Amino acid sequence: MKRLFIFTLITLSLLSAVSYSAPFQSQNMVLSSQSEEANWAGLQIAKSGGNIADVAVATALALAVSHPQSGSLGGGGFAMIKVGDKVEALDFRETAPSSFTPSFYKDKAKDASINGPYAVGVPGVIAGLYAIHKKHGKLKWAQLFEPAIELAEKGIRINRDMVEALASNFSRLNDRGRELFLDEDKKQKLPGDYFKQPALANALKLIKEKGSDGFYKGEVAKDIVETITSLKGVITEKDLADYEVRWLEPIVTDYEGHKVYLMPPPSSGGVVIASALKLTELRKTKDFPALSALEYHLFGEILSRSFRGRVHLGDPDFHKNPVDYLLSNETIKELANTINYGEAVTLAPLKEIPGAEKKESTETTHYTVMDKLGNAISITTTLNGNFGSGLFSHNFGISLNNEMDDFTTRPDEPNMFGLIQGEGNIVQPQKRPLSSMSPTIVTKDGKAVLALGARGGPRIISAVFQALYRVLVSGFNLDEALQAGRVHHQFLPNKLMVDPRRFSPDVIKALKEKGHDVVEDDVAKLSAVHRTEAGILESAFDSRGNGSAIGY
Repeated sequence: MKRLFIFTLITLSLLSAVSYSAPFQSQNMVLSSQSEEANWAGLQIAKSGGNIADVAVATALALAVSHPQSGSLGGGGFAMIKVGDKVEALDFRETAPSSFTPSFYKDKAKDASINGPYAVGVPGVIAGLYAIHKKHGKLKWAQLFEPAIELAEKGIRINRDMVEALASNFSRLNDRGRELFLDEDKKQKLPGDYFKQPALANALKLIKEKGSDGFYKGEVAKDIVETITSLKGVITEKDLADYEVRWLEPIVTDYEGHKVYLMPPPSSGGVVIASALKLTELRKTKDFPALSALEYHLFGEILSRSFRGRVHLGDPDFHKNPVDYLLSNETIKELANTINYGEAVTLAPLKEIPGAEKKESTETTHYTVMDKLGNAISITTTLNGNFGSGLFSHNFGISLNNEMDDFTTRPDEPNMFGLIQGEGNIVQPQKRPLSSMSPTIVTKDGKAVLALGARGGPRIISAVFQALYRVLVSGFNLDEALQAGRVHHQFLPNKLMVDPRRFSPDVIKALKEKGHDVVEDDVAKLSAVHRTEAGILESAFDSRGNGSAIGY
């Protein structure tokens, strides 16, 4: 009889030192996400004979129940999938409604792409999950919904993540959204209170019965459209019915004897991470002590240069992305030569790229699964900001994204994450906005050895890069790699962000002395699974946020 092992950590406040522990280990399959309930759902499917695709779908559905602020059916995402010998990238990112044009926001309120009906893109989550199951699933589609429906009907306890999200967003929710989080006395629910979603359970039952058509056609689609159009939004039922996922070729780079599979555009993560990894080799970062001020200085300079070309990326169906140029040996060498070991050097913005055609969040959920056969799935889903647009659909209580803010709605102005977007990311009908989501898989000798990703807007990219580096170069175990201090630099603004809970005053002082404008701020939260050289599967999560690591 298979024994069940569950390890769950409730994050504690970390004042100075970081406490490391051994990652959770298992033999058959491991899973890491930010939700204990979602991991429970995935485990039920695994114990019923499901494969990693089945487990991934069940986990995502449960996250839509347990994390309505970021994991809703009303969002979109990316997946990196290794099954057998093939590694594939799946794009189920939200798309702009058919009536949205480059000038759409010209006469709208400045926050129209963040709050309310004009912020919502066509959701892609269900189409993405359906595509994964259709291509790789083993169990019946309907069976994968049972744990999530049970959670929605019986209820879950409100956790810290949800409370923090509500604290800064409750006032911007529509009436349907607010009533979900009120008790019988019309007072806001507190941590530990039960939170039931019978209407969402009904939506899940329709999708369970009808497949993706249960979301994109019929009652659920009509509910989403009526919720938005009641506020003068312009999304249509045809917009939902026409939605399609895209299977893409990953960006692949060789690194430290491994193959790293990264998400291509419309993710910017793959290009930036590949550039950063190449720069670590040219600047020989492995020669310097791990976690030292000099190493962090180099990471900041490397990230700044790698983010510099992000502004020229966009949806490949609308924009010719200069990926080859940005990752060419010549470009990487030129960037490496601008990095000074002794001081921070600021570069001018990259205005023109040969061959580039000009046309172009903090809250996501990420989870990873790996099995003993060498297969792995790494998935990131998002609403963009916490609770997305602030709209919950009237009849089914589905939280709707505000992904339109990831487009260049106003050129040369930063979006909600402080990112300056380029012309290649400008709004067009049925176009996908640029994203920082970076689900990643690393293989060696044909088997997945590391799968990881994060939640946290553009800081996802720097987190994945540094965690990957810690495992492959620094030799950290998985938990150490996820808990270690990280820096973030996205070129603009020209600031080096650090998590003060992971950095000593001496390191911060040394970074400032090298000329960095150091800002103490939050960083992304990672989830990852790993195969050791001995073949043991292990999983871990970032103690900066809620999470759960599980296996059997």
